[in-house]
Amino acid sequence: MSEVAQPSVSKRAVFLVGGYERNDAAGFFRRIGREMERFCKCWSVEAKLGAPVEATGAVAMTAIADYLGPDGVCCSDITFLSFDDIVKRDGTRPFPVRLGVYLVAFFDYVFSGTMVRFFATNWRFALYFLYPFVMLVFFAWLGTIAYRLTGLLALPGGPVLPMLVGASVAYAVGRFIGRRYFVFHLMDLWSFSREHLHCRRPEMDARIDDWASLIAERTAATDYDEVLLIGHSTGGALILDVAHQLAERRSVEGKNADFKLVTVGSTSLKVALHPKAKRARERLETLARHPGIRWVEFQALTDIINFYKCDPYARAGLTHQRPDVFPRQFQVRFRDMLERAAYKRVKKNFFRVHYQFISANSRRYFYDFFMICCGTRPIEAVRNDRLPIAADAGAMTETVS
Repeated sequence: MSEVAQPSVSKRAVFLVGGYERNDAAGFFRRIGREMERFCKCWSVEAKLGAPVEATGAVAMTAIADYLGPDGVCCSDITFLSFDDIVKRDGTRPFPVRLGVYLVAFFDYVFSGTMVRFFATNWRFALYFLYPFVMLVFFAWLGTIAYRLTGLLALPGGPVLPMLVGASVAYAVGRFIGRRYFVFHLMDLWSFSREHLHCRRPEMDARIDDWASLIAERTAATDYDEVLLIGHSTGGALILDVAHQLAERRSVEGKNADFKLVTVGSTSLKVALHPKAKRARERLETLARHPGIRWVEFQALTDIINFYKCDPYARAGLTHQRPDVFPRQFQVRFRDMLERAAYKRVKKNFFRVHYQFISANSRRYFYDFFMICCGTRPIEAVRNDRLPIAADAGAMTETVS
């Protein structure tokens, strides 16, 4: 175990890709503004988020966060890289189309052996994968029950009326539960994930290139102490693509790739574990060849929508010759990040638990999304302890195994 002093950060750039969701950049910053009040109360600091400004030439929005605490001052340019327009278009397709492409995706994951790899890697995530399919089967089962019960009434018209009743019941229950409990949204998510790993989403590829260009321009124009590329959920896979494109762009320009990768509650292995995800694994392998890139991953057992205690690089079947750990992994406990009453409210809602990775804490803890994005401590200084921010603000402890 070695301890290395790290200089404090006074100017930071944060580029965040969120999950596969309809929330746009403006909605993200509204939520961040509300959460920041809890962050300030928790840490007894001052932090203010400026008005977000839309970026030119890319689907992104930036707001400036000014931080003042016992550890110093920091100004962070926080940019949300949005693809909600793509998510919304997926959701407007006729239901038969959405169902068809989802079933293709589901059976692709099954027959390619990827679902088995999910169970072997993290069975909780595998159950999350099965959730929308099981719910569809449940809706169909209810429709079948309604069909059979109506058939017992011996009504005129033969099987036509029972079939209509059964279909109506399946549709009505499915429409209510499917929307309320994100069944249809998760169908679209798995369809998107499959198409992206097969390189069949050109609009997403173009978006990633635009984001890489934006980051390159911003970081060339301003001298930042720290540049963070953060990915949450599905964004944990997409940010790796962005990082690759940015690193390759800098190599062509004769510049070093020296930014920091941070993945929180990431689902990148839902791509990398698929045997056809050749491009994703090649990009990931290339990232490891850039010694200036540092990668930190945060995982949590309570969150089923991430791969707990799984090395996303090694589990992808890759090896590297770097002297450092790539990525550094930390397991966090949400119950230690939240007051008891707050944790009790959210712990049974697995979607809300998943979003705790990018929400404010109500208790001081070594992992705090807002402290990472706004505070003076660099990401290398993160270590698994609960020291106040005023103490050892520049220290880092890293265990290399």
